[in-house]
Amino acid sequence: MENQNERGATSEAYDGKWQGEGKNILPKVKQLQPVKEWQSGEGTDYLLTETNKITKGKYPNPVRIWEGEPYPIGNGRIAASVFNGSGRDRFALADMSFWSGGQNKGVINSKGDKSYNGEDGPEATAEQFGGQQPIGDLIVDFHAPAEKGTFIREIRLDEGMVYSACRRKGITIQTTAFCSYPDQVMVVHYKADRPKSLNCRLSFATQRPEDSALSTAQELILNCRLKNGMEEQTKVQVLHSDGEVIAHTDYMELKNITDFTLLVIQETNYAMDYTHAFRGKRAAERVNERVNALQGKSYRELYERHRADYSSLFNRVAFNICTDQEKFSTVPTPERLAAYRQNPNDRGLEETLFNFSRYLMICTSRPGALPAGLQGIWNGMIHAPWGNDYHSNINMQMVYWLPEVGNLSECHLPLIDYLYAMREPNKEATREYLKAINDSKANDSDGWIVYTSHNPFGGNGWQVNLPGSAWYGLHIWEHFAFTEDTVYLKQKAYPMLKELSEYWKAHLKRLGQGGAGFMSNYKPVDISQYPELKNVKEGTLVVPTGWSPEHGPRGEDGVTHDQQIVKELFLNTIKAARIVGENPQWIAELEQIVNNMYTPQIGRKGNLMEWMIDRDPETDHRHTSHLFGVYPGSTISVEHTPRLAEAAKKSLLFRKNSGDSHRSWAWVWRSCLWSRLAEEERAHEMLEKLITYNMLDNLFTTHHIPLQIDGNYGLGAAMIEMLVQSDGQTIRLLPALSKKWPDGSVKGIKARGNITVNMKWEKGKVTSWQLLSPSPKKIKLFVNGAYKQVETQKLPN
Repeated sequence: MENQNERGATSEAYDGKWQGEGKNILPKVKQLQPVKEWQSGEGTDYLLTETNKITKGKYPNPVRIWEGEPYPIGNGRIAASVFNGSGRDRFALADMSFWSGGQNKGVINSKGDKSYNGEDGPEATAEQFGGQQPIGDLIVDFHAPAEKGTFIREIRLDEGMVYSACRRKGITIQTTAFCSYPDQVMVVHYKADRPKSLNCRLSFATQRPEDSALSTAQELILNCRLKNGMEEQTKVQVLHSDGEVIAHTDYMELKNITDFTLLVIQETNYAMDYTHAFRGKRAAERVNERVNALQGKSYRELYERHRADYSSLFNRVAFNICTDQEKFSTVPTPERLAAYRQNPNDRGLEETLFNFSRYLMICTSRPGALPAGLQGIWNGMIHAPWGNDYHSNINMQMVYWLPEVGNLSECHLPLIDYLYAMREPNKEATREYLKAINDSKANDSDGWIVYTSHNPFGGNGWQVNLPGSAWYGLHIWEHFAFTEDTVYLKQKAYPMLKELSEYWKAHLKRLGQGGAGFMSNYKPVDISQYPELKNVKEGTLVVPTGWSPEHGPRGEDGVTHDQQIVKELFLNTIKAARIVGENPQWIAELEQIVNNMYTPQIGRKGNLMEWMIDRDPETDHRHTSHLFGVYPGSTISVEHTPRLAEAAKKSLLFRKNSGDSHRSWAWVWRSCLWSRLAEEERAHEMLEKLITYNMLDNLFTTHHIPLQIDGNYGLGAAMIEMLVQSDGQTIRLLPALSKKWPDGSVKGIKARGNITVNMKWEKGKVTSWQLLSPSPKKIKLFVNGAYKQVETQKLPN
């Protein structure tokens, strides 16, 4: 993934300038001055203006858009946005656990919403919600601009690293950067083509005046501490072949060196442990442990260990739909993207985006770390959009649609481990919520709910989202459905699924005949005014006081989104209960509840009704919440519920592709929905619109204005959904193959039942296929328009 950028990517002294092109347009960065002085862009108006320009493929001043210019590296815990520049390189350091705020002990009102004023900056206390904080920027300053026409940078997706090269004063300098998972360190390597020709300065810059930097003979150290007690320390060590390193008060000078390596060790004092207030060892202590573990390791050894680890994940899958990828190999990514917006026929770019999706997943979600947020783990702002928090009404879920189908199952674990660790604070928050709404079962509730936004401390922010935890239940189940790991199911998954189901067993609401007792806007309604309620039977069960994110009335019973999610939870819990040997009576009770739940109806315009009341379905609203049962759920399908599937199609058509729908994740969800509904050209069209309207020049996706990375992850899942679909009983090959992908191949895709799928196709027809599993099993296969019973082959060791 290449980006030859003639304007450069430097953010300070040589901002887009090249040797001989005039004076520097910005002063050099002073030590530890606020980043705002040289990287503005936190204001909405500024972002609107600049993002509109950059999404048209122009680079008027790209370095002022931290989201759209750098290339990302990461290892699931630590990360950096890499700005390779004309005169200096900048590495915007990040760690998902470096958060301000805490459990947000705000007051809950009678509707169940907690007071929340968006306190997401570094000043947020442990009693507030907070937000992810950028650590700071490591700057490598060469004091000289690059020669015009010599700059190149790229992400090497097959190696998990960012590479750049340029020529300064006749010297060619090559740079590689990656974050190692095995060694938990960021590694940056510089190499010149002439001996002893590298001269530069290393320094830090941050946006918090209380941060401090110091330099010793061996190390450059940054110390950060937030008002909630969170600590962060970054230590940079220099491995060099020759020359000298000179320590100053708060920066280092490197002189007359042929090649050098920076080892960047980052640690916080966060621990995913509610019983210890989410605090662990001191950051400095952890850093020293990392430093000791790195002793004696060379750049080559670190690189080889990193590449072996990264490749073991990335190389599991191969996706090919382009036969002329080579002809694009030297075209800068922004130019390629701009051309696609005019004529979306670059299959190679789509192939690259698929692999970029998997690259980002490996970079942001690895076992032992927190899950990825709305911006992954990259953040350059002390007031990040939405605090880079966790959103439970589509966003966090979409981030994790890819791992199972994309054969990156272990990358799903950070979400599941996070949910498991947050059970107790969530139960506490649930009891507080139930007391606030005067629920008589507040003190004996076993399960837990979540709010729309939540954080790494078990804190909740914006608006209660009653079925959000049940939606997370789908992820808990899916990890088992794809891996068939019964130890995981018994020890972790089933206890959570049962808790969630117990909550909804106790809190569903019974309606009377004709919908008696139905509420909207938290108030009883005159049911005689709504003939669509007349067929509601006595004892029908509904999710109470819900909302169809993020529009329409709140406090309404039986919202389609809520009904589908809770039903999906019950169905998966029943399957899990049978496997673990649960009490048959408890299973029977859950089955009876499912039978009594209200089923969404078809409206007067032939659409799937979003609410029990038949409201006008025509809107350009971004969410398609009422179609959860199509995707990612499984209760509506073309094969098993054709009438509801047809109504879902009409609902999706009524959700216009204009205005508010221009959100990266909205396009992705609609693509997945169209795939499940066997509308292959519409599925591909949604991906075209994502690339056209909501993608920055470094291929990050946006929520109209700011970076929102769920679209990147979801894009990979959406492409797989066009190629392979499964439900545990049947596997469908090419269920929604666009005519724009007539020929291709894929290997390593996963289907439910722990089955690996390899196949090739030509002219839209499968020409060869292979189904692999740990032990042979019989499965129903749909291929080239026909069903057949087949037996999988044993997966090679």
